[in-house]
Amino acid sequence: MRLNSRELKTLAIVIAVWGFFLISSGTVMSQSKKVEIKKTYSIAVSAKQISKIQARKTEISLKDLQIEEGSPISTNIKDYLDNPESISDSMLNLLSQGLDTSNVNVNKPGTYTYTITYKKKTYQAKIIVKEKALQNIKITLKEKNMPTTGTISRNIKDYIYEDLEESVYNEMILDLKDVIEHQNVPGKYKYSIIYKDKTYYGDFIIHEPVETVVTALMCPENSTADVNNNTCICDKGIYDMDKNICD
Repeated sequence: MRLNSRELKTLAIVIAVWGFFLISSGTVMSQSKKVEIKKTYSIAVSAKQISKIQARKTEISLKDLQIEEGSPISTNIKDYLDNPESISDSMLNLLSQGLDTSNVNVNKPGTYTYTITYKKKTYQAKIIVKEKALQNIKITLKEKNMPTTGTISRNIKDYIYEDLEESVYNEMILDLKDVIEHQNVPGKYKYSIIYKDKTYYGDFIIHEPVETVVTALMCPENSTADVNNNTCICDKGIYDMDKNICD
């Protein structure tokens, strides 16, 4: 059957509408089935890299320290840093290896320098060694007696009743000047001990030597005189002092 021009035109419009409809439907269905792909990116940073980053950001600041004479120096690196809480353990370990306190004399009061070397850079600060504080104690001095022929002791322990620490004795000053000047002159003289700016006084009595009179013993035969104990020692038997015999 042959179509006229009007029928052909109508058919073309119908075909065009259906074609547009089918193309649109296909596009929508294609988009609805499309899978969305998400990608996650991560950055791995090693502990060593973190340590390097932290080292660049962390400022090393040292303390000026004070210790008492005779006290040991701390070996804990945290005691030397102003900000130890902001420094990692690995970095603290490296700083500890670079600590140098060899210039500090803990037995002599004064101001000394200590250093910490880290990554070829040296940091320094001070350690002040303070004179040891003296103990608050009470001492009691002895009354000393000595013959003119005797020897004056210079040992400070011989003049004090209390038993004290050696460090305390070392801080005391014994003054025997008056006693030494009158060593051969019987009489009572003063000596003194100075401790913590306080002076303690004691008496030192110098007297004539006491002569010891030894009475001769008349011991029986077969015995020996014991002068020190004022008795006789029998060769046999026991000495009877009242009868002066060996029984």
